[in-house]
Amino acid sequence: MVHQYLFKSLLLGAGLLAFARPALAQRSAPDSVQRPSSLLLKVGLRLTHLRYTYDSKSWQVQLPLSLGVEYRVAPRLSLYTQLEADMQANYTTARRRATRSNALAAANVALGARYYYGGGARAVPRFGRYVALEGTTDWAQLPVARLRARRTTPTVLTPGVYALWGVQHRLRGHTYYDLNAGAGLLAPAYYNFERPGSATRWNVGGQANIRLYLGW
Repeated sequence: MVHQYLFKSLLLGAGLLAFARPALAQRSAPDSVQRPSSLLLKVGLRLTHLRYTYDSKSWQVQLPLSLGVEYRVAPRLSLYTQLEADMQANYTTARRRATRSNALAAANVALGARYYYGGGARAVPRFGRYVALEGTTDWAQLPVARLRARRTTPTVLTPGVYALWGVQHRLRGHTYYDLNAGAGLLAPAYYNFERPGSATRWNVGGQANIRLYLGW
């Protein structure tokens, strides 16, 4: 169909060509944006949790891995899930003995829905600005001494629900970035040892994330 319009416009002259090109653009543009891939797999880093510290006797690096799946259930609506882990490596030469350790410092599981907006009344955005409702569960080790009686590492589990605003775009090829921020309600935290007095309270929390990933 595109070739037919171009051929007719050449025959009718430059005046008809100027009229035919805008009409062709209006007819072909919706077709190109109404067929986004339904499934997007993500592998990357949550850069806001990337950390490296060092001194003369030790160093510590935290690598925040991020895995995600996003499924488009409607032209502007998608469901998604994310699994993120903060992998931490330590090295110290204290007490005349060098030691190295690796641990999972924190982890997060999230389920949510995104609504993409913008792009005009008839356009269907593949990426772009969105609002999201996300349910999360955060698990983290606490920086306190181990309990000798249980021989376990103190940890805390915190469920929550967040409302987020963000933007997701393709940089080049399979490289994408995802920025979002928002606020939410945190349920009472669960500790694997004696709870502090504030553990039974509901709290308000916030988050801001910068993610860089490969997507397919």
